[in-house]
Amino acid sequence: AVVSTQSTGGPGLSRSGIKKPDYGQVPQIDRSQYKNYLKTLEKAASTPDSGVKISNLPRSIPNATASGWVPPPDKIPDLPYFVWRNVDQTLPVEHKESRDFHRYTQITKIEGNIELFRAAVENFLDDETIPVVANEVTGTITCLGWRAFELKKWLQLQGF
Repeated sequence: AVVSTQSTGGPGLSRSGIKKPDYGQVPQIDRSQYKNYLKTLEKAASTPDSGVKISNLPRSIPNATASGWVPPPDKIPDLPYFVWRNVDQTLPVEHKESRDFHRYTQITKIEGNIELFRAAVENFLDDETIPVVANEVTGTITCLGWRAFELKKWLQLQGF
């Protein structure tokens, strides 16, 4: 099997351009790589807030069909994170229940700056008592309570 190095920016480099360390090694970052990393942080910090909160969520979404399904947008939103759709073109937001009957909502298939996305979800929910947890390894966000309906509407308004 041939492994392509085009998506990572070259052999041994991550998408951000920082050299990947060998297993068990600490990454060595030089000054130019650190400057690139700081530029990505500055871009993430300057991302505008949508202004949509759970309290002022609109009743209907533009381009929605009678069933409530919204087609994917023609262009990708210019945000530091992205949420992929499922195979059937629905948003990957699901209600789940743990073994001890705690109900939570999970958003999967997230790419990009997941911490900034977690902060945006927390800002949208507008309630400090709702814990929102990001898992960078699996690319998921979990929040307590059944909030899939509101989160799907918010994602559609964001352009996903």
